[in-house]
Amino acid sequence: MSFPKYEPSRLASLPTTLDPAEYDISPETRKAQAERLAIRSRLKREYLLQYNDPSRRGLVEDPALLRWTYARSANIYPNFRPTPKTSLLGALFGIGPLFFWYYVFKTDRNILPCLYIMFSTPFIETYILPGFSVLVPET
Repeated sequence: MSFPKYEPSRLASLPTTLDPAEYDISPETRKAQAERLAIRSRLKREYLLQYNDPSRRGLVEDPALLRWTYARSANIYPNFRPTPKTSLLGALFGIGPLFFWYYVFKTDRNILPCLYIMFSTPFIETYILPGFSVLVPET
């Protein structure tokens, strides 16, 4: 099945995928692409030979994967940039829990005597409806 030659509309421009200049690559670019492809295929063949070696001992280490892992996890601080957001988050998670626990313990100590006085008087549990009850002071 053959398609007719594409004619661009007067109201629309030619799509970049149909532009012949899009795929017209210079010889230098083609040579660079071929070199990169050769390097990739050589590294892949070397890795597969090591991986499928029946007499191998230990792990097959991929240096690119090791570099990626190091850059991703172990090398965080050289790439850290202090910004207002990171400073605020550091203060929130570093100092915030201290203020939270101070408030909890201080409030607990201030309320404790009131609770002791309030609950030191005997109460009777009075049932209003089935399942609902109210504490009423003893008379």
